[in-house]
Amino acid sequence: MPVAISLAGGFAVGFALRAWLQRYFAVAFRTQLALGIGSLAVLAGWAYQGGVSDVLALGLLLAAQIASVMLGAWMFRHRREGPMLAFGMFGNPTMWSLPIAAAGFGARAAVVLAAYDMLTQPRIALGVRLLRRRAPIPQRAKTALTDYAPMAGAVAGVVLGRFVEAPSSLPDVVTIAGTVLAASSAALLGVAWPGGRWLRRPELGLAGKALALHLTFVPGVLLAASLAGLAIPPALWVLVLGPFPMATLSFSRLYGFSACQAASGLALSTTVAVALLPLALTLP
Repeated sequence: MPVAISLAGGFAVGFALRAWLQRYFAVAFRTQLALGIGSLAVLAGWAYQGGVSDVLALGLLLAAQIASVMLGAWMFRHRREGPMLAFGMFGNPTMWSLPIAAAGFGARAAVVLAAYDMLTQPRIALGVRLLRRRAPIPQRAKTALTDYAPMAGAVAGVVLGRFVEAPSSLPDVVTIAGTVLAASSAALLGVAWPGGRWLRRPELGLAGKALALHLTFVPGVLLAASLAGLAIPPALWVLVLGPFPMATLSFSRLYGFSACQAASGLALSTTVAVALLPLALTLP
């Protein structure tokens, strides 16, 4: 319940103030990306202490997600919104999955999501490169420094962990920081949300096709691995059965893709994710 309140409250605040805040959206989003998520990346890299089984599961998840993004890019290659739809295959590890997994499984079980999200930031860099390359709004080269900041933070956290032992309370700090960032991301989502009639049949149909790929390819790979004997961290099921990234709408605003398409995808995928949440919390 506190997770839902923080997300809904953040969105409501952003939506209520969007007329005033939209002019500052690009600065606010990239500030959060560079400072907020970049700081979380350092903490997550420092806190993560996964065993061999966890590393294998995360490696499999990484490979499956990259394959899913590339498959999505190919499937939607003739669509103007193709890069944004493909980016959605990464799911929402920190802003959705981390607070929910922490509430369901505890902070130590949930920190694997933040660690995965931050330590595998090159996968996001691949998606961002795809978005920037086909962005209707040309991007200045210097903005790449903030767009790729979380990856640098994660590397710094791993290096720090090799020299300084992480405090025992750090997983709780990562969980709290992730929840705060989730609320601020929800506020930015409210600011970026399109006005007028944004839920239309063409956008909803296209979002449904992308969601079908999202909920079948990567979950199918993990399920096959689980049946073969690989232990899948429980928090990963919350991720792979969760919604598209909140950042799809933010990036659509920054790069000039359709905000209505991104909003339709988020609304549809979040609705389905809520329905699938009991399953995600009970899968082994």
